[in-house]
Amino acid sequence: MELIAGLCGTDAGNPFPVWQNGTIVPCFNQLVLGVLPHSGLAVCTSIVEGSHPSSSVCPNWLVSTLLLVLLFTVDLVLAGLQRQVHLYLDCLADGCALLAWLLHLAASLALQVSVAWSHRRGPTLLVLLVLLSVPNLVFTLVAGASTALDPTRSLRLTRFILAAARTLPLAAYLLAWAFPCVYSGAAYELQINSGVDDGGALESAPTDTGAMVAEDGSGYFSRLFYRWLDPLLERGRRGQLDGLGHVYHLPRALRTGVVTRHFSRCWQLGGDVRLLGVLHRAFGWWYYALGVLKLVGNLLGFAGPLLLGQLVGFMEDPDAPPSRGALVTLGLFSSSLLSAFLRNLYGFHVSKVALSARAAVVTAIYGKALRVGRVGLARFSLGEVVNLMSTDTDRVVNFCNSFHELWSLPVQFSIALYLLHLQVGIAFLGGLGVALLLVPLNKLLASRILDNNKHMLRYKDSRVKLVTELLFGVRVIKFYTWEPHFAHKISDCRQRELSHLKTIKYLDAVCVYTWAALPVVVSILTFLTYVLLGHQLTATKVFTTLALVGMLILPLNCFPWVLNGVLEAYVSLERIQRFLQLPNQDLQCCGVLQGSLVVVVGRVGCGKSSLLAAITGELTRLSGAVHVVGREGGFGLATQEPWIQHATVRDNILFGRKYDYVFYQAVVEACALSEDLNVLPQGDRTEVGENGVTLSGGQKARLALARAVYMEKDIYLLDDPLAAVDAQVAQHLMQKCIMGILRGKTRILCTHRIEFVERADLVVLMDNGTIVKTGTPSEILPLVEGVSSLEVEEKLVMVEEDEDRSGEEHKEAGGLAWAVYRAYWRAVGGALAATILLSLLLMQASKNVSDWWLSHWISELRNNGSAWSNGSYTEAYTSPHLLLFSPGGLTAPLCSPTASPFSNISSDVKFYLTVYASIASANTLFTAARAFLFAYGAIRAATVVHDRLLGRVLQATMGFFDATPTGRVLNRFSSDVSGVDDGLPFVLNILLANVFSLAGTLAVMAWSLPWVLAALLPLALLYHRTQRFYRHSSRELKRLSSVTLSPLYSHFSETLSGLATIRASHASARFEEESKRRLDNNQRCLFLSNAAMQWLDIRLQLVGVALVTGISTIAVLQHRYGSVDPGLVGLSLSYSLSITGLLSGLIFSFTQTEMQMVSVERTEEYSTCLPTEPQDHNPQVPASWPERGQLEFNGAVLCYREGLTNALDGVTLRVHPGEKVGVVGRTGSGKSSLFLAVFRLVELNQGAILLDDCPRLGLTLCLLAGRSRLAIIPQDPFLFSGSVRENLDPCGRHPDQRLLAAVQDCHLEQLVSRMGGLDAEVGDRGSRLSLGQRQLLCLARALLTEANVLCIDEATASVDQQTDRLLQETIRDKFRDKTVLTIAHRINTIMDSDRVLVMHAGKVVEFDAPAALLQNDQSLFSRLVGGLL
Repeated sequence: MELIAGLCGTDAGNPFPVWQNGTIVPCFNQLVLGVLPHSGLAVCTSIVEGSHPSSSVCPNWLVSTLLLVLLFTVDLVLAGLQRQVHLYLDCLADGCALLAWLLHLAASLALQVSVAWSHRRGPTLLVLLVLLSVPNLVFTLVAGASTALDPTRSLRLTRFILAAARTLPLAAYLLAWAFPCVYSGAAYELQINSGVDDGGALESAPTDTGAMVAEDGSGYFSRLFYRWLDPLLERGRRGQLDGLGHVYHLPRALRTGVVTRHFSRCWQLGGDVRLLGVLHRAFGWWYYALGVLKLVGNLLGFAGPLLLGQLVGFMEDPDAPPSRGALVTLGLFSSSLLSAFLRNLYGFHVSKVALSARAAVVTAIYGKALRVGRVGLARFSLGEVVNLMSTDTDRVVNFCNSFHELWSLPVQFSIALYLLHLQVGIAFLGGLGVALLLVPLNKLLASRILDNNKHMLRYKDSRVKLVTELLFGVRVIKFYTWEPHFAHKISDCRQRELSHLKTIKYLDAVCVYTWAALPVVVSILTFLTYVLLGHQLTATKVFTTLALVGMLILPLNCFPWVLNGVLEAYVSLERIQRFLQLPNQDLQCCGVLQGSLVVVVGRVGCGKSSLLAAITGELTRLSGAVHVVGREGGFGLATQEPWIQHATVRDNILFGRKYDYVFYQAVVEACALSEDLNVLPQGDRTEVGENGVTLSGGQKARLALARAVYMEKDIYLLDDPLAAVDAQVAQHLMQKCIMGILRGKTRILCTHRIEFVERADLVVLMDNGTIVKTGTPSEILPLVEGVSSLEVEEKLVMVEEDEDRSGEEHKEAGGLAWAVYRAYWRAVGGALAATILLSLLLMQASKNVSDWWLSHWISELRNNGSAWSNGSYTEAYTSPHLLLFSPGGLTAPLCSPTASPFSNISSDVKFYLTVYASIASANTLFTAARAFLFAYGAIRAATVVHDRLLGRVLQATMGFFDATPTGRVLNRFSSDVSGVDDGLPFVLNILLANVFSLAGTLAVMAWSLPWVLAALLPLALLYHRTQRFYRHSSRELKRLSSVTLSPLYSHFSETLSGLATIRASHASARFEEESKRRLDNNQRCLFLSNAAMQWLDIRLQLVGVALVTGISTIAVLQHRYGSVDPGLVGLSLSYSLSITGLLSGLIFSFTQTEMQMVSVERTEEYSTCLPTEPQDHNPQVPASWPERGQLEFNGAVLCYREGLTNALDGVTLRVHPGEKVGVVGRTGSGKSSLFLAVFRLVELNQGAILLDDCPRLGLTLCLLAGRSRLAIIPQDPFLFSGSVRENLDPCGRHPDQRLLAAVQDCHLEQLVSRMGGLDAEVGDRGSRLSLGQRQLLCLARALLTEANVLCIDEATASVDQQTDRLLQETIRDKFRDKTVLTIAHRINTIMDSDRVLVMHAGKVVEFDAPAALLQNDQSLFSRLVGGLL
């Protein structure tokens, strides 16, 4: 104060007056109206110029700026010569102005040389700062007008003339901005990275935001206010943010490739180190530096309560000078403004660190998955590995926020505690005691929540695993009518999950209750203790204490959750670390002659596929050595279970290689794909769906073989690619492909097709995992039983789909429909939802009333002058405005009354305390009701949403499952259901609290200071416009984040499924780059979503700053006219300090609620819009139906979709009871469509299928009842993870003896016994069994059905000849009196059939006994058999 008094030449008692003698005081005019704007102009000009020179001032300002520099230079010299009382003040003001305009002149000169302009105004901020200096000039002229004409004061007159002359260049300057210059040269084109705040002179077409790079190259001003984001937000506001093509690219420093290269270098520098250490080395110092911003921002947060106390003290002192109030107001403005910028910068840069860490960890996990050994990877299920990339990575990334909170919360708590002690002395212990008692409670609650969360996640993993198996095996489930069983299993798992979720929600409710009620309880106990100690409450004490209590409670409530977040991050880090430490693929790889054909034969499960896995390094080598010459070039691998990518046929064949038309056509012909491509709707441009779902088994095998051939490798490993094709196609593949286009290559072929063994150079016979003998075909063939040369294989083509079957996921656009909100309201329950809202209203109203009552109490005490019954302490306060930093000391003097404190309290004080305590008690009751009712409503909604989703998906048609990628459906049951369970209730709870809290705050402020409405109305309009501008883009970015996340996880799952092929072909690098590309797409949306949040945050923070400053200014003005109540002012100001947080919290919570409601939207889409199988007919089916097993087709027509050819075209035939019918035909002839129609997996377009001559049941039978009376052995041998027993009899209908008999009938008794019996685990989707063994187990499953109608769809394609012969005997014996339809895999399988059905183009061509058909040389069946001879 002495410094200011000396500078201004004022009295020390009033060092900084604002208004005297009807005008502004010169000191205030020069310092506040002159120095501050010019300082800002200097700083902003320097920063804008330094950060981006091409985005600076307009060159038209050059002349005006030069004149101003000259005028201020002359005025500075004259001020020094004048030597008056304001010498230093004038020199300071002129010096700052001169510096500012010199910098501006330099900028204008630089631009005059380097930039060609066209209608360019330049940054608006600089013009605003110049405008702020205009009042200084006006008041200078007004003050100097009265004395300037004195002839004895020539210097003063000269300075007045110079001041008046400054109006001309200033006017010219502003005119130059209003009417920008026109320069010839390159036209200016608005770019997102320019960082220029163009005043709007240019109205151009919508910016192509998809071609822009976010943030890079933008100026300081643009970065500070996120102006670089404006074009994207504008596009979102117009509803044109439809896809990734409209989203900015990531800044270079955040791109996955850049981040992972830096991360890899840090990993290599550290050697064998832990993941945490590498993260520290890669991002640590950047992250730790942000802690400084966090610390300064937190410290500035305490300025609010302290300055609030100063302002309330100023209000209480009627004689306080206005300058004191002005200084406090300026302090509130400055501290809140600086705090807003620091907190915003901290939040944005921490999110950038988090994104970098996420990119590094996700890429590390993906890269490890490509290198890890097969045995090591078997320790983790597919779901667990995906969880590492999703849930665990997210927890590690969340550590970026938790760590700084971990140390800053104790610091905040300590400072708040110290300041509270300074404010009320030891009285703070009264409330602190209760608060500290809640620390162990919070810790207990946090630990219980963490424990229940672990159990909940375990059941959630089990549920998602069951849903995953349901989706992969949905065809088998529908064939066997196991929907109710799986629904029960999933629901049981869901109930266990919900039981723990319910516990978590109720524990959360306790936390919410303590968090909401604790400030009131601590405040009343603190004030009660303070009064009992013999002290008088004042507005200063009350409202400063209330603000500090709020800052004290926050760390107490948050710290346990922050600590849990750190602990969860540590657990997830350890899980990821264990995965990263798995041994890599063993690449130390029997010797065969280069260019030879080696055929490996043996029984089912003898180890043929394992031999190939050992060569590729997929198995861990325990001893010995495997050496392959030229392994670094990779292998051409065709696996027994073909791995097909979700892409077009051409993309699957090319597999990342360049398109060579001649070679491509040769490969397609060699692999017998030409006819198939002619059948497909878009030829080789047809998308084949996830894992080739739209292709037949034979087509998938040939497509995988074509991919391997197109790789042009030196070594080819072919794992039974001939199993799923008919004999003619197999002959073609052997001659044209294996012995043709691959001639000269080293080929190792595993097969059960004995007729081709004689062409081998070397034959390897295996049994029980060992090589029994190697030699020439003539040496090995006599050892192999069951040789047959008459066999035909064939498979259906179901690919009658258009190009959009497997297209991109549909993304909703625009605002959420009210139907989504209504759906969630109904899920909660209308009455319950209304009760929750009522409890929220009562809770907020009681809180506002308690605060008003406290204010009223203070006002009454002030008006009455004393609250003490004996009047002995009426002068307890020698100064009514004694505050924290007043000259009298840091605290009010604590009294030591001789009498008991209780006896000194007057009846009035007791009355006020009683009412205050009663209102606070009511508030706690309403708070508890709100917390527990909301928790109950959230559980109820979670239950309803999941049950509706599951029920609808189970009823969906097979067409939906064929057209929809599994990951897309799984996302609904995992991330979307998780959002409904936890994310949505959390943010919705916050939103409702913010809505009612903001309403109560505004009501109290408007009632306390009615003049505040003048500031509230324009700020409300600004707030409304800002949040609307933000919400549209934020919502779309959230949707895009969800949409781009599915391809990332789908690609990861697809990679894990095809690891053998990817690694064998040395395509790991390409897949890793594809993963980075997909991760970048998702990171783009996340980064921009975070940036948009910060864009909104800084603007809302400024709205809050304006509101706090406005209220403070109104209070100071009212104080001047003596019409202020300190209690009401304190109440209003204490509320205004929280207004920024409420405004930000409201829009953020609303936006987050909208984002989380997208999960409800997505689940509701499936719950209401999925195509379902007919559910309205439920006739009572007789228990014995069908008794005879007669099957009749009457004019059956089936078309998969309108516009496609008929898969069945007028099929009419009758199968007699107990008849055995073989079904043959070329690809696409409609064989499997017969089975789909019988099981009603696809509905007929015309005609009927009758069972036992019963048309009513044939047309309208209940699906579950009808299918359960039929049996099928599908070609794809799908097994569920679990025991042998669960796969044979999931519903538990048969005793063990019956199960063991079925196992024995399928010749699996030795295998099951060796595995450990019926309770032995088969692994994830039967991974512990070979493909042939899985087919045998599926056959055993069918034997248990004892149905009168059995359909066999190439069920023995992957078994050896001897096993196949034994199985055919078993089928003939067990189903001797049953109706059996068999799609022929081997001709000898159907040669003993009663009749053979020959299909072609969806029509019945021949249907007669095999012998009769063979007698006709022109019959199609005769030609099929003749093709083998």
